[in-house]
Amino acid sequence: MKIADVHIHSNMSDGVRSPEDIVDYVEHLKVLNKIYITDHDNIEGSIRAKNYSLIKDYKIEVGIGIEVSSKDCHILALDVKSQIKKGMSLERTCEEIVKQGGFPIVAHPFNPYFWQLKHDSGKNLALRMIDLKIPFAFEVNGTLNYPTLVYSKGRILDKVSSISQNNRRAIKCSKEFNIPVIGASDAHMLRAIGSAYTVYTNDLISDIKNNKVNYGFDFSRRREGLIYLGYHVLFDPIPIRKKYKRKMLNIIPKAKSSRKYFI
Repeated sequence: MKIADVHIHSNMSDGVRSPEDIVDYVEHLKVLNKIYITDHDNIEGSIRAKNYSLIKDYKIEVGIGIEVSSKDCHILALDVKSQIKKGMSLERTCEEIVKQGGFPIVAHPFNPYFWQLKHDSGKNLALRMIDLKIPFAFEVNGTLNYPTLVYSKGRILDKVSSISQNNRRAIKCSKEFNIPVIGASDAHMLRAIGSAYTVYTNDLISDIKNNKVNYGFDFSRRREGLIYLGYHVLFDPIPIRKKYKRKMLNIIPKAKSSRKYFI
């Protein structure tokens, strides 16, 4: 069994840490076997991460990827060779990814894109992708999960972990159309990496294409993503140097791993 996280952001887009920092962290975490840094419309961080891992002779496998902002949704382009133009249609974007020998994954398909799409957008995207006759996958996203307060064992406010409604929609839609599902963190800071992940056996992309992958969530890392969200909304707009803003995140304690599998 191998574990991958294919949706990680560095400071080459809107992430907090450098590509090299991410590779160092994952290598010493000793949990993941493969990662992709998929910055928004920028391949440079992914290339830097791969080259750095080779120079350091790390065991972690680093793939080349981008999160492409198509006209209709965000697409993870895995194993591409060069930059892909943003703002193209879903169909044109996927055709370009495949032309480069890459594999497209619809990122957080039921998360409203720029608040313009309805919550059934994921189903529409699935139908359009199926019409293209191009292999693809749906993503369940680690940053979309949330804590739920429930009555349990005599305690009124007992915090438990829950899969978000948008992730549930993605899972339901994937079963309806037999679409492979991968788990990915969409991490923008180190401690959120692995909040969702993909479980595979041999080659990651081949296993996804053959629908032979599983996905899982590490709910202990969800709270780190929520803290980052607060940072991103409250502190990022402050007009001071980014390196000082990032120091604010160092006070966050490292979460203890409690990985759980769902299928």
